[in-house]
Amino acid sequence: MAALAVTVMAHAQTITLGDNNTISNQVPVNTLYNYSLTEHLFLADEIEFAGNIRALRFHIAYTYSTEYTYNIDIYMKHVSRSAFSDPVDAETFSPDDKVYSGPWTIPADTDGWLNIDFDTPFAYNGTDNLLIGMDDNSGDFAIRYFMFTEAAGTVLSYYSDNQNPDPCDPTSFTGFKEVISQRPNVKLVFGGSVGTAENNANVLSAYPNPASDRLYLEGVDNEMVRIYDATGRLVKQEPYTGPLHIESLESGLYLLCTGKGVIRFVK
Repeated sequence: MAALAVTVMAHAQTITLGDNNTISNQVPVNTLYNYSLTEHLFLADEIEFAGNIRALRFHIAYTYSTEYTYNIDIYMKHVSRSAFSDPVDAETFSPDDKVYSGPWTIPADTDGWLNIDFDTPFAYNGTDNLLIGMDDNSGDFAIRYFMFTEAAGTVLSYYSDNQNPDPCDPTSFTGFKEVISQRPNVKLVFGGSVGTAENNANVLSAYPNPASDRLYLEGVDNEMVRIYDATGRLVKQEPYTGPLHIESLESGLYLLCTGKGVIRFVK
């Protein structure tokens, strides 16, 4: 183990916003229409964290027999507002606010949290409120339901079968417009430094760290986990399907290894 290169991602953290199991086809994009633009507000005192957001995760409500791929652009910006006052009260994004552009595939026979890794991480300052714009340019639709939590006046929804809303010019849109309270349950995935290749990789993180009896991992799902003590001796090996029970380990420094990378933790 002495030659093993250890990379620990600074400030790796996942913030979960929303815990209700109510379902909607209107967010994070309106899956009933060919085109949609949704703007979602999240408050700084809800997030309580600052750093580089490198991915989003949304919670799909059901499994489906076929996969479907949406064509989406994602925008992020800092804002002072905490709500939308009326349906024409849209925020205008700039091209520099775009953090992702491309396909978002909803796999068949899959439920739970679905990940979108950004092309460009967003440096969230932790003090302003966060606005996320989800622009669906698919030109087609397949109804999919996602989990949401009520948050009054926090979502602006534009949708149409014929006109594609422009996030950089929302006032030009003449289709359906409404303010809704169906804010999607979302995970904000923080980690890495802007401008590094690590931003597009899955960040491996463990919490709490130090840990006493259970260790939770982010960025790992049903993968083999190996834990080595400070002498390089393998002390635990199992697939990760939930918290790792480490009650039997002695106090000390350990290396945890998966296919996603290596991280240190303290018992």
